[in-house]
Amino acid sequence: MKTYNILNKSFLLIIAVVILSSCSKEFLDEPKNTGGISESFVFTDRDIVQAFITGIYNRYKGQWDNDIADGENNSDPDTGGLYAMYFARTIKGNDLIQAPTFYRFDYAHDNRGPSFRRTNFTWTFNYEIINYANTLINGLAKSDLDDATKKEFTAVGKAIRAFHYFQIALEFAPNYNSDKNSTRIPIYTEPATAVSEGNPPSSLNDVYALILSDLKSAILDLPEERLGKSYINKSVANGMLARVLLVTQDDWDLASSSAKAAYGGNASSAVVSSNWGEGFSDLTDQDWLWAMFQDGSNETNFFWMAPHVFIDHLTLSFQATYINTNFRDTFSDTDVRKLFSNIYNSTTPYREFVTTKFEFTFASDAPLMRKSEMVLIDAEAQYNLGNETEAKDLLFTLQKERDPNAVLSTNTGNALMDEILLERRKELYGETGIEWFDSKRLRRSINRDPEHRVPISVPADSELFYLNIPQSEIDANPNMDESLNQ
Repeated sequence: MKTYNILNKSFLLIIAVVILSSCSKEFLDEPKNTGGISESFVFTDRDIVQAFITGIYNRYKGQWDNDIADGENNSDPDTGGLYAMYFARTIKGNDLIQAPTFYRFDYAHDNRGPSFRRTNFTWTFNYEIINYANTLINGLAKSDLDDATKKEFTAVGKAIRAFHYFQIALEFAPNYNSDKNSTRIPIYTEPATAVSEGNPPSSLNDVYALILSDLKSAILDLPEERLGKSYINKSVANGMLARVLLVTQDDWDLASSSAKAAYGGNASSAVVSSNWGEGFSDLTDQDWLWAMFQDGSNETNFFWMAPHVFIDHLTLSFQATYINTNFRDTFSDTDVRKLFSNIYNSTTPYREFVTTKFEFTFASDAPLMRKSEMVLIDAEAQYNLGNETEAKDLLFTLQKERDPNAVLSTNTGNALMDEILLERRKELYGETGIEWFDSKRLRRSINRDPEHRVPISVPADSELFYLNIPQSEIDANPNMDESLNQ
């Protein structure tokens, strides 16, 4: 598999020397690349292993080439890192509208071809990080480091690996409960070498089995303590597991307990946030569980960091994302999240409203996971367990924190489930692609209103919910073939 050969050569580039110093945002100083450090040296010292892990997280913010297999550097703002994958999902729904600039093909659901940069980037990005995770896990196993260090950092590696296999499963396969036997995704648990051959694809059922196994193992050994909110700890891994169980829908008890472990068990304190109306850019907010830190002066993606750089219309940036008027109307006037303005006085329907939820600066941190999301996962789990009273109480805990005039829901059955899903959209819009995620996992269609610039409708279980396998992978891996994209 040619991609893996290239990824393996990039291993040395991520090794970092990091100064462990205090920082106002609880994050390590940015890692500095140091060429020539061998893998055998990395796994001789705990601090160097930690620096390697910091380097992996730093890659989440990298300016990524859309296809490293072609020998050319063609990176673009819409292939800028983890946040780029999330934002591509975000603008596939009905709530947000994208202007004809970057992400316009994702917005039109027209960016899934085997040679397109979205397809190549998403595959390459996730498999490269998986390869780093495998390097970490296997390097620790062969090392002479103490058992406590091995256990902790192996857990980190498993959480990272599980997270990225989950992204690949979401992006390149049908929904889990639509076709568990879909065979499109190769599994790798060993680092690539210069002579590695690509593995054959495994069933989606086997991919999810690895994801669940890795996360459950990681949760046992991960500590809560961490260097900063850009790092995975036990709470974040529990949040990852809760998200996965929303897809598999086969263990609502564990989904609830995992969500509770992530948000701390006290919903009332978990949903408190000071970020609304303040630019949604500060990872020190107690509601944020996991985020990407920006230091404001030494980043490679000043003008790439979605969602802020695309959604903020009051700062010099792309100013490219608008709000569906009908989505805006779902917010009450006393809801702190109703941050919508008609600043252009436009007669073009799709340009009528923008949101000031996100403020773009060079120091804008990007949210990856929040406690409020976990409270809503718990509410959905309680609903599916038949505990509608508890589901409504959890829902109301968030609603009354965002809107002092909120009232306890009287909905039951499907109407209550729909209310929980709407609250997820209202709470998390612009962040991780929640509308697309929920539509895919629940086998629902995406039906756009006429206000959209591209008013496309995507049927439930449509192939538009997943990408083709990159042509470069099919060409390089003898165990993959063209039939996967038919």
